[in-house]
Amino acid sequence: MDHPISDDPKSPLLPLHHDPDPIQQSQSFLSGLKSTLTLKTLFVLLGPLLCTIICLCVKLDGPVASRNMLAVLVWVFAWWFTEAVPMPITSMSPLFLFPLFGIASADDVAHSYMDDVIALVLGSFILALAVEHYNIHRRLALNVRFSNL
Repeated sequence: MDHPISDDPKSPLLPLHHDPDPIQQSQSFLSGLKSTLTLKTLFVLLGPLLCTIICLCVKLDGPVASRNMLAVLVWVFAWWFTEAVPMPITSMSPLFLFPLFGIASADDVAHSYMDDVIALVLGSFILALAVEHYNIHRRLALNVRFSNL
């Protein structure tokens, strides 16, 4: 039963009376399942899955934190190698994974991300992007060129 699309703003967006058809529901479920189970979804789940396997199966001589570090390293490497999640998320994942697995405190991890030299380099990159965005580099080059004439 087709419902015509109406331009009336008070008409309901979805049909009010719907008789469930089991065949249509199963096809809808299968299409939803196919759209969810993609290669990218598999790659996103690959990192935590490998981490879990390492935590459960690998026994290393030494503290448990060394095994957890290996597991987190494999998780981050899997996301980096497959590009399952955006690179900024992959690069920042140790900020929440290290404290979660008891490898290091959140303060120690955050301090290692924002060293003085890293802040200097990050600031210079931001400044370079601003110069490029507003074409200051071209304006400067044109001023230097025409000032010598």
